Amino acid sequence: MTRTTRHSRQSIARRLRFQQLLIFEKVVEAGSILAASRELAMTQPAVSKAVHEIEEQLGGALFVRSKYGVALTDFGGLFERHAKSMLAELRYLAEDLNASQTGVSGHVIVGTLIAASATLLPQAITRLRQAAPDVAVTVRVGPNSALFPALARGELDVVVGALPGASSAGLHEADRARLTHVPLYDEALRVVVGVQHPLARRRKIQAADLQEQEWIVPTSDSVAYGAVRHFFEQQGLSLPRQPVESISILTNLELLRAGSMVALMPQSAAMRFAKSGLLAVLPMEGLGTFGGVGYTIRADLEPTPATRRFLSAVEEAAEALGPRRK
Repeated sequence: MTRTTRHSRQSIARRLRFQQLLIFEKVVEAGSILAASRELAMTQPAVSKAVHEIEEQLGGALFVRSKYGVALTDFGGLFERHAKSMLAELRYLAEDLNASQTGVSGHVIVGTLIAASATLLPQAITRLRQAAPDVAVTVRVGPNSALFPALARGELDVVVGALPGASSAGLHEADRARLTHVPLYDEALRVVVGVQHPLARRRKIQAADLQEQEWIVPTSDSVAYGAVRHFFEQQGLSLPRQPVESISILTNLELLRAGSMVALMPQSAAMRFAKSGLLAVLPMEGLGTFGGVGYTIRADLEPTPATRRFLSAVEEAAEALGPRRK
């Protein structure tokens, strides 16, 4: 079906409609024409027609069809990246228009990493609810390899948590240039165990005491993994054999409480759980840093009024948690 078609901004603007983009997005999310038609409350032929029209207008197949559903072609994947950005711009426009007429309201979609999900983000959301109660917040948790590409595509408004290094996993070079990282503070590392763990009763812990423990470590595609790897190297320890890999705060918390496992946590999260009697922080100092904590936004988009309010709340919460990073 693919044919050579010359495109221009004017030709695409004449051919494509936003409704088609919304239908395309739903088909990608649902994985089949039938499932998308049900979610959109449209007939299956109407959804198929909308997809076919886009393919005809662009001159390429968007999906491979099978009895199991649909899968994006390479051409479809390219179109998806731009379609998501266009739909994000439409959402930003709607929120700006609403804010200009009714004051600050809208919706902020936040991606978060382990460094922020236990302390910084909850405090920021609490401050936002007090300052702008009409702003809705959606939180999505994941590794940076998923969150930063989603931010670049316009699926998220901001990512809050550990800042990446020079390379952001999963990002195209062009997308990497579209992101701005704002550091707020540095987070120290602490070793944590369940309150029933034998090490919790020790007043003095040596690095060697940790070598044969059962460990929980972040997944290798997360920002936190680099900090944990550096910790083991700095302490002269071998990386754990067959650790549990997890960036889920709740999963890690339950594993620590229920068993004899050990983990590294950002200091603010570790101290909060210890204060609540859920975990014990081992008496070890100078373990290095988890890394810089901050937020990431799109460099090529002006944040919506709702997002700006949220970022102010994040900065206020960060100020209360630790010294501003220089």
